Formats: sequence, C-alpha cells, structure tokens
Amino acid sequence: MNFATACATGARATLVLCFLAFPMSVALANVALLLTLLLWLLSLTGAPARADLLAALRNPLAAPALALFAWVVIAVAWSPADTPGALGFLQKYLKFLLVPMFIALLQDPRTRRRCWQAFVLALLFTLAITWLSVWVDIAWTKAHRMAMANDHTVFKDHISQGLMMTVFAAIAAFVGATTRRPALRWACAALWLLATGAILLLSQGRTGYLAWAASSGVFALTLAVAHSRRAVLGAMGGLAAVLALAFALSPVLQERMTSAWNDARAARLDTTPGAVVTSAGARVEMARFALDESRQAPLLGHGTASYPVLAKQHFTTTEWCSVVCPHPHNQFLFFLVEQGAVGLLLFLWFIAAIAREGWRHDAPRRAFALAFVATLCAASLTHSAFWLSTESHCLILMSALTMAGLRARRAPAIP
Repeated sequence: MNFATACATGARATLVLCFLAFPMSVALANVALLLTLLLWLLSLTGAPARADLLAALRNPLAAPALALFAWVVIAVAWSPADTPGALGFLQKYLKFLLVPMFIALLQDPRTRRRCWQAFVLALLFTLAITWLSVWVDIAWTKAHRMAMANDHTVFKDHISQGLMMTVFAAIAAFVGATTRRPALRWACAALWLLATGAILLLSQGRTGYLAWAASSGVFALTLAVAHSRRAVLGAMGGLAAVLALAFALSPVLQERMTSAWNDARAARLDTTPGAVVTSAGARVEMARFALDESRQAPLLGHGTASYPVLAKQHFTTTEWCSVVCPHPHNQFLFFLVEQGAVGLLLFLWFIAAIAREGWRHDAPRRAFALAFVATLCAASLTHSAFWLSTESHCLILMSALTMAGLRARRAPAIP
C-alpha cells in the first residue's frame, strides 16, 4: 500500500467516524472532519483519488453546493458585518465546499455501507436511551426527566434530535420496504414505531413533529402512488391514525402544538421591558422582518453575515434580541436576506438536485430520497438548519451519502 492509498483509506475511516459521531458529539465530529480533509488532500497525490474527485464533480449535487458556497463568499463584499463576523459565517457554510470531497470518498461502496451503519448505530443508541429514560433517571443525558409527560432529549437539543430521528425512521421504513426477510421487515416496523414515538411522544421539538409528518407522508404516498389509488387512501388514513393516536397519548405534543398555535396567533413585537418572547411568536416576527428586509435588496441580498447586524437595529430589547438576532430560524429566509434571490435559487437548486436524482429510481429509493428532501425542507422552514452545526452536519453529510448511493446505482459499471 503506497502513501496516497494509505491516506485515502484513512480519510474513509475518519469519514465513517464522523457519521458515527455527529449525532452524539459535534466536537468529535469536527475532529473527524478535519482529519478527513487533511488525509484526503494528501491522498490526491495518487491518481485513484483524483479520479474519484472528477467523478464526484459530475454528481448533480456538487455544482449547486460549490456555487452556493462561492456566492456566500462573494456576498461578503457588500456585507455590513465586520471581518470576524463574516469569517464566522463562512465557517458555518464551509461544509458546502466539502461536498465534492464527501462524494469522492463515498464512491467506495464499502465506505457508503459503513457510513449508513455508523449513523444507524448512533441513532439506535440514542433511541434506546430515549425510551429507557422514561423509566430510569440517566443523569448524563441532556434532559434527564422520567415519565412520559416530559422531554427526553439525549445528546443534543430537541430540534436536532427530532431531525436526526426522522431521518432514522425513514431509513427503517426504506429497509423494511425493500427487504425480503420477514423478520427484518418486522424489526424495521418496530424501529419505525419506536422512532416515531420518540419524536411525537417523548420530545418537545416541534421541528421534529413537522419533519416527521413531512417525511412519513411523502414516503408513504410515494410508495402508495406506485401501487394503486387504494394504497394512497390507505397510506393517508394510516398516517392520520398515527398522528391522532400520538396526539391523544402525548401531553407534550398536545401542549407544544396548542402553545404554537396560540403564540403564532398572538404574535407581536412587544418592546416593553421583561416582555415574554415565545418560540412561535418570535418566528412570526422574524419572518415579517426578514421579508421586509429582503425587499430592500431583493436580488443580491444584504451580504453574508448581515442578518445579525440588521436584526440588532430592529429588535432593540434584550429579551427579543437574545432570541432573534443570531439567525432568523428559517434557512430559506436566511439566504434570501443575506444572499438575495440568487442565493435562494442556488439553495433550491441544491434541494432539487436530490429530488430529481431520487425521482429517477425505483419506488422505494424514490420514496426515501423524496422523504429526505421533505425532512430537509421542513427543517429549513422552522430553523436555520444549514447554519447550525449539528443540523448542517446531518443534512449535508446525509445529502452527500444519499446522492453518492443513488448515482452509483445508475452508473454502468455498477451491477
């Protein structure tokens, strides 16, 4: 084994470690990413790694990812933010630049399989601890509260755990739909139900509720459409029954959905000292502010890292600014405000590339790809998912893994 081959092997191993780590520890995932980058750059001294990179650049996901990051860099030129602020935002979006590297390393089928397994293993552990914490007080978990009527987040905040658990549920559904082994099919069904329960019954993350509904609905309907009209009606009825049962059984779900509705309806910018700022109400005000600001610079936006600068001028009280000034809790509006219509269109191109590739495959893979796109969109509607560390790790790495696998199945050399 020569030097370049050894570095490529090491880069693939540390990438697998990153897939295992990011659901539990961003710090470990970042170390693994740095090692992956260094080893991969060294591996480019060998012809095989360069050939993999050329193949990765032909993947439909590479062009929008690189174009979006390039535009984020260009948009620094007209930003009102200072240099440290702009550099911080560039670091947030750096993983878009690394998409070709991820796909290049994932050209190897064994690496793809191990990355799927690593992510699933991390979520299986998270799922087990989530349910165990209902009856056992596990002090080292993020939210160590017993009983059903509590949040049972394990490692991350409830938003990121709900997002990752939704992706895990879609994986379980896909494996269950494609396996020919009855025992594995039943095991996948059980895991899907447990993951669904962890999202809807044991978490207070409303992003998780929306992501699960979007993902499960798209997955079920895509599979059903491929069979019959009766299957479509059955899928819709089944999902409605699961949601109704979860709502009836979960005090957390009832309280969170009721409060979201009431807070959104009563949303207004109250600048009196000590004003209570609610999550849903803040999102309504942030959306209004972002849309107003985007009209001032509709094409090019206000520049990278401009949102916090503009928000501090509008939300002047500590209560409001502590919640809404860092980011607008909506990735679509984030790009629209800072990078304008150009940035938003590049982001939509990134999403469309996954949907278009998934549409070209058989029904189960199409269902999984579109369910992942639905998850991505739901997360981006309610949070700045590609700006925040854990969510961006999940969505960008899983986008690269999904697209590498889909393209490999369509390549002539792959049986």
